[in-house]
Amino acid sequence: MNEKAIDAFKTISEVSEELNIPQHVLRFWEKKFKYIKPMTRGGGRRLYRPEDIELLKAIHNLLYTEMYTISGVQKIFKDKGKSFILESASSGKREKTLGQNDQTEADIHDYTADLFNSKNSDQPRSEFKTFINDSISELESLKEILQRSYN
Repeated sequence: MNEKAIDAFKTISEVSEELNIPQHVLRFWEKKFKYIKPMTRGGGRRLYRPEDIELLKAIHNLLYTEMYTISGVQKIFKDKGKSFILESASSGKREKTLGQNDQTEADIHDYTADLFNSKNSDQPRSEFKTFINDSISELESLKEILQRSYN
């Protein structure tokens, strides 16, 4: 009888356990993805709404199953929006019938193209530099999180 209702708010520890990722990763994602905004209570206690959890699951899928980078997921958010990511995640859960989701998958996989692929050869050099700088920034943020966790 300890089970929460499906539509109940969940703490960061409950979400962390459900997604099988550390709590600090969820806090890091909050910094990287502006759409992740859990409610906060006294003392900074986070409470995630069911729609927050669905979005976290979609991001988790993109990062850990589809192997996108954080920058790649941010680009999807920027270009397609939050609803696209949620729709893509829910369409991935349903069984495909007669290729109904082929276009959605094609749209998402456009973002995973290899940087050195001929498909991207016409991209300006500055875009590549931006990508590298974003990657360095992400690594520095992760390094900071790791250093804080060891102190």
